[in-house]
Amino acid sequence: MWRSARTFVLIAIMVMAGSLCGGMVQALVIPAGGPQLSAQAAVLIDARNADLLYEKNAFLQRDPASTTKIMTALLVIEHGHLNKIVTVSRRSDNTLGSSLHIHANHRYTRLDLLRGMLLRSGNDASVALAESEAGTMERFVAEMNRKAQELGAFNTSYENTHGLTRSGHYSSAYDLALITRSALRLPVFREIVRSQQMDITEVSRHRTHTIRNTNQLLYGFLGADGVKTGTTDAAGHCLVASATRDHRQLIAVVLNSGRRWSDAGRLLEWGFTATKTLKAVSPLQTIVHRKVMRTRKPDLAIGIESHQALWVDVGVHDSITKYVRVPKTLDAPIYRNSAIGWVTVESPIQPPVRAALYPDRTVRPRFHPKRWWPHLGASLDTGECLQPGAD
Repeated sequence: MWRSARTFVLIAIMVMAGSLCGGMVQALVIPAGGPQLSAQAAVLIDARNADLLYEKNAFLQRDPASTTKIMTALLVIEHGHLNKIVTVSRRSDNTLGSSLHIHANHRYTRLDLLRGMLLRSGNDASVALAESEAGTMERFVAEMNRKAQELGAFNTSYENTHGLTRSGHYSSAYDLALITRSALRLPVFREIVRSQQMDITEVSRHRTHTIRNTNQLLYGFLGADGVKTGTTDAAGHCLVASATRDHRQLIAVVLNSGRRWSDAGRLLEWGFTATKTLKAVSPLQTIVHRKVMRTRKPDLAIGIESHQALWVDVGVHDSITKYVRVPKTLDAPIYRNSAIGWVTVESPIQPPVRAALYPDRTVRPRFHPKRWWPHLGASLDTGECLQPGAD
């Protein structure tokens, strides 16, 4: 859509399943003046509804480095039992790369290992967690890959729990944003990744030390509340970042960035100032009224399901348009849990969003004696007694 007062750039995005094949096409219109980034790939999404606000090579498969650990943490937290004591194996102790400096036969709770993995980016902690959950890292990695498919992260494949470079280990900026959005729904994950520092304790020796978060945005960017850094020679400097302002949380991903802190900060700042989220439809909100034929209470309220709201992202100066498709008149019976139409919301910068519409109650047809008179006469002729409402 072109407007004289405000220019928009139309970007056609192919969401790929696998490597550059298949998938669905999604149109995204980015307000002019989007941030210029040094990152080779980047994406910005709204955490509430996963609306795509900005993208740069967001669907290309790339080395994710230690942002891999977001998926590791997601699975560990979902499995629970975070107070369980884990004995560090020799394999964990010998893991290369960034380290929490845990040693074989030392003992930590899963929660403390999570803290060390997410704040200090301990590769050794990620292996210890995987072994405590699945017995071996390889079995845990298989679970990571199943979870990625479940979340729709189709350009992601894992070979380890920590992100050290290995053939067949890759993700994309968009997939990392989806995975992070799911992880941020978990209170334990949110609490850890927003913390500047935490204490962890080696259980056997009762030794406690403090670790600091490697995410520098937490120390100065307004509203920053996560998430994870990553660095390898193959991946370059990577960052998955989140920030919340006025109850709106955005997730930014920058991969292979020359200036990851400023790239992520610029992307988040742009998202908060150039776009906004509107509640298009509220739970329990009546969208339309319709007349129902053959019933004692003909007026029927119709809206979306009571447990959800419909949120849409738009440019800061834009508005939305709603279209409702429901028959002009309805015939009973009508059932509360059966959709009878839909509402479509159009935004200048997002693909249309559609939600099913439901009646606010079940409506049964009114009983008309005249309609039953022929059946009643037939039943008298045969000596049968036909109850109202029977077939």
